[in-house]
Amino acid sequence: MESHPVALIDLGTERGVPEQDRPRSARARRVAVRWPVLCLTALLVLVSVTAAQPLARDLRRLGELDVPARAGFFLAGDLLLVVDTTAAPMTLAAYDLPRRDRLWEVPVTSAASFAGELVGDLLLVAEMDALGRRIATTARSVRSGQVRWQRPGLLLVDAGTATGVAISEVRSASGAGRRIEGTIETVDLATGSSRWSLPLPSTAVGELVPGTPGRLLVLHDSSVVNLHDLRTGAVVATGKLPPADYAPDNPVVVGGQLVLRHPGDFGESVISGYTLPQLTPRWSRPGPRVVADLRDCGGLVCVENREGATVLDPATGAQLQTGTSRRDWGWLPRGVTNGARLLLRPAADRPLVAVERGVDVHILGALPPGVMDCRVGAVDLVCRTGDNRLGIWRMAR
Repeated sequence: MESHPVALIDLGTERGVPEQDRPRSARARRVAVRWPVLCLTALLVLVSVTAAQPLARDLRRLGELDVPARAGFFLAGDLLLVVDTTAAPMTLAAYDLPRRDRLWEVPVTSAASFAGELVGDLLLVAEMDALGRRIATTARSVRSGQVRWQRPGLLLVDAGTATGVAISEVRSASGAGRRIEGTIETVDLATGSSRWSLPLPSTAVGELVPGTPGRLLVLHDSSVVNLHDLRTGAVVATGKLPPADYAPDNPVVVGGQLVLRHPGDFGESVISGYTLPQLTPRWSRPGPRVVADLRDCGGLVCVENREGATVLDPATGAQLQTGTSRRDWGWLPRGVTNGARLLLRPAADRPLVAVERGVDVHILGALPPGVMDCRVGAVDLVCRTGDNRLGIWRMAR
């Protein structure tokens, strides 16, 4: 069984359920496809798939798998995990991809939804409530599904140092993923034991920083930001950021820089970049008038709202491209595969599947009519094709 290790893993709602995920990869220097051409390409492909000619070269159907009615499902590396919600207790079954052989089945605690990741010989399964808040994270053996250890709340994972960061989300009726509270505790993934802890005086935002050695960025309500050594907890840098609507997607780490969206001196929107690990200001530029999403898109900074999209160089803040928002063209994010965001677009006959790498959108092919409930892995796409059936596709790398 092949494992697909990654540098940073956040067991959030973007894993195993429709996104929002957050890829990190090398910075692209050139823009390959312009937005008008992109939109025209999407329309041309939309017309072409009405002839039922999918792009099999990039999206190859492997087969189907019968599952319990209304079963939940998610991907972790080369494993397909299926949750039988009608069983008492619920069960979790693992299938090998692409062969679709069932490897094991174990009982699990009831939860509204699940997500997971492979880290070495561990399967980390996040259990979530109806609002998307992580109830617990359970480490299971990849080979048998047996429990190794379990911890409450959300677990961020740095695979390079085999360290987890256990945090508690602020309970809110608006949903999950905004802020954390209580005590941050680092975890040895091999044993589940604690390494060091950091009590929070108030709420904060925490984010793992890519690279070696591992770092943990903690942004406090006071706008003070500390960068901690992930192994020891020591503060390696400290700084102060402007007041902002701090959340897991603000600031973001892109291309080795910290990028923040915040109000300016006169209330206008500003986007600023800070060096890492020094946390010193590097650049600043005007932001969009309307609140926009800030995210890593293939090593570039994508700023997008319904008014449009802008692509920035994270090192300099230079504007690389502007264009129409993909939302206007009906593209819906469905996860992250190999550092690229997977997009689905509903159509009258057959939904389109595409991957987004930086500002380039590449059409992979078309799905059967009405299929939109999908999960994405490193190379596999799994979609619900019936009440008790899953379709499996292999995507071109």
